[in-house]
Amino acid sequence: MRFARETSRKGRELACHLDVRIDAGLVDGRTLDAFDDEAVRVVGRIKNNARLDRLAEPYLSRPPGRPTKDGDECAIELGTYRAASWSRPYRLVLVIVDLPDPKTGLRSLFPHHFFLVTNWPAERMDAWALVEHYRKRGTFEDRLGEFNACVAGGLSAGAFEANETALLLKLLAFNLAGVVRGELEDASGTGWDLKRVQRTVLKTGARVAKHSGRLLVDISRAAGVLWGRVLDRVARWWRDGSWGRDAAGRRRGPRPHRWVPPPSHAHLSLVLRE
Repeated sequence: MRFARETSRKGRELACHLDVRIDAGLVDGRTLDAFDDEAVRVVGRIKNNARLDRLAEPYLSRPPGRPTKDGDECAIELGTYRAASWSRPYRLVLVIVDLPDPKTGLRSLFPHHFFLVTNWPAERMDAWALVEHYRKRGTFEDRLGEFNACVAGGLSAGAFEANETALLLKLLAFNLAGVVRGELEDASGTGWDLKRVQRTVLKTGARVAKHSGRLLVDISRAAGVLWGRVLDRVARWWRDGSWGRDAAGRRRGPRPHRWVPPPSHAHLSLVLRE
């Protein structure tokens, strides 16, 4: 697959080690081969099928006796596997998750199971280490769903340039909302999803008044506490000299990267003129 090959080659300019983790919807023989040909370690979840379920069947029965209270998870090596459309075999790992429901405390009738395929050798990463490694994959899919639910909306303009401008503005709004969310999490010590930030902080009732050449914004008391925390955190960005420094007193900043020109279809000049 061209995208996988180009991603690997460009990634080598930015990193000394490449490691790919793929969700089940994107795992196929051509994608695995593309990363394997570029000597990139890859692990992906593969969709269940009748052949795989037959391989897993001997391991899905529960042992006699009362199950443990906290449940069980395990990873089992199944050797190599090659689907009919694949050009080469890959290592196959069965993952069994037999955990009680967090709300009811009850287990499903049968343990949940899924499969991982990889080109990682077993001597470098055993079965359970592979599961933990796969679970650390990026959260871009979650961020994309959050963006679509909270910010995106439709791009229904007739011109491509107008849609591109709208999308760039929405991405900017999403980035700013993420900054607010991060400051709230640091200030409160609890997690905040973007929908909660919108409902509780950004979409609050307010009264705007003009007095002595100034605009005064009076927001509701409940939201005022949260706004106070956010504004105090933002003010520290330039007021506190220790802000943004590590334990050794060195200022943290973005790592320098070589500038990469935008693709030819970006229409940057048209967007800026709009």
